[in-house]
Amino acid sequence: MEKQTTRLEAFSDGIFGVAITLLAIEIGIKEYQGADNANLWDKILEHWPEYFSYFNSFATVLLIWMGHNKIFKQLKAANHWIILSNGLVLLFVVLFPFPTKTVGTFIGTNAEQTAVAFYTGFTGMITLTMLILNQCILSNKKLLQNPKKSIPWIRGMMKGQVIGILCYGLTTLIAFYFSRLALTLTFCMWVFWAISTKDSDEDLAD
Repeated sequence: MEKQTTRLEAFSDGIFGVAITLLAIEIGIKEYQGADNANLWDKILEHWPEYFSYFNSFATVLLIWMGHNKIFKQLKAANHWIILSNGLVLLFVVLFPFPTKTVGTFIGTNAEQTAVAFYTGFTGMITLTMLILNQCILSNKKLLQNPKKSIPWIRGMMKGQVIGILCYGLTTLIAFYFSRLALTLTFCMWVFWAISTKDSDEDLAD
């Protein structure tokens, strides 16, 4: 059967591209009085939380996109519920610049703990939407190109997503007490996702 998810994949890729663009669009230094070569460097360094949050979020969105791409390689078609669950993923992905800007703005302030908790909690919600998408696909196995090979792989990814959700939940609690530690843990999650989304092209070949 001819693959019928091309338009859905193209639309999703476009949304991921928009999300990454929006992550960077807020970064910058507004014109200010008395600017010179020396104090401009100071201004650039003052904005390190924005650079940190952008870099962290870019890596997160990239890894989510990688997982999303591999999921859709398993499908030959998508029904109403898969399209809706995919839309839920895209909704949270395109909103990710909001918690990213929040954490970049409030690091180093009295609102740091709440900002970090919002950021880590939101990242966990994105992971939850990916879990929902995978569950929806497993409920429609006939839409898979190669169920025998794809089902075990999807189940393995879902186990990783459950672990990820629990980790983000714990990190969110930690953020209220040790916000910098929580941010460090979000870096550690990159390694986890990079490993959990890795597969063998031969294992998933049609």
